[in-house]
Amino acid sequence: MKIAKEIKVGFLGIISLVVLYFGFKFLKGMDVFSSENEYTVVFKEVQGLQVSNAVTYKGVNVGRVVEMKTDQANDRIRITLAVNKNIIITDSTTAYLADDGLIGGKLIKMDIRKGNQLKEGSEITGGIELGLADAAIEKITPALNDVDSLVVSLTKVVRQFDQTGYALKALMENAQKTTTGVNSLMANNSKSIGEVTANAALLTNNLNTLALSLDQQIKPILSKTSSLTDSLQAMQLNRTVNELNRSIAGLQGILGDVNDGKGTLGKLTQDDSLYVNLDRTAASLDALLGDMKNNPRRYVHFSLFGGKDRSVKK
Repeated sequence: MKIAKEIKVGFLGIISLVVLYFGFKFLKGMDVFSSENEYTVVFKEVQGLQVSNAVTYKGVNVGRVVEMKTDQANDRIRITLAVNKNIIITDSTTAYLADDGLIGGKLIKMDIRKGNQLKEGSEITGGIELGLADAAIEKITPALNDVDSLVVSLTKVVRQFDQTGYALKALMENAQKTTTGVNSLMANNSKSIGEVTANAALLTNNLNTLALSLDQQIKPILSKTSSLTDSLQAMQLNRTVNELNRSIAGLQGILGDVNDGKGTLGKLTQDDSLYVNLDRTAASLDALLGDMKNNPRRYVHFSLFGGKDRSVKK
């Protein structure tokens, strides 16, 4: 049985289309002879991620991005990922949107942790991984702000120094004039200044000689005076100590006699009879003075024309 040429051409075209389709898929990263599980992940923005971009795990290509849909109501993008079945996705897995090298492409990095296995079609937690450029910009931005502040401060300082520059210039001119005047004064009076300097040197030399001479003469006198002063101090100190010891010994003897009842003071302190007699005498004298005050005629006889001698008997 002969097959028509048209049928042969038709079969050949169909086979060519199938080969072209699977070849195109293979070139986009799909393993034609293995099955995949699909999962979804949600991002606020995809930053240039494209369909067919790679999904990697530990740097190995394990899948691809198959679809991206916008969810405008919730302000997000839903990404569908096709991952090889031999990769077990758990509920602790995170899908990071990351840079694919320094050129600027994007890919999905799977960070798979221990947990319960997710079913196909489940949603994976999404995250954003800072690239090298983003991390560098994040660290450089505070430094740039500091540089801006420093530039502003330096600008203010420079503006302040604009006026200071004029003042310094005037000061330098005045200092130069003063220096010129001093130099001319020194030049005009150099001879006088030399004589004064020579006289001062001669005077200093004479004073040094006089000081040495006086020092040699005074040293023996000071040494003798010091020994004499030491001797006098020693003599006076010994005499004073001896006299003080004798006085203390005499005072101790007197106190001992008083305690023993010797002498008038000892009797006064030890025997109260003298005190009692003195007290009685004072009382009698007080009574006598009172009686004299009350009856003065008993004790005083006074007559203007003289009186008779009462001692002569009649």
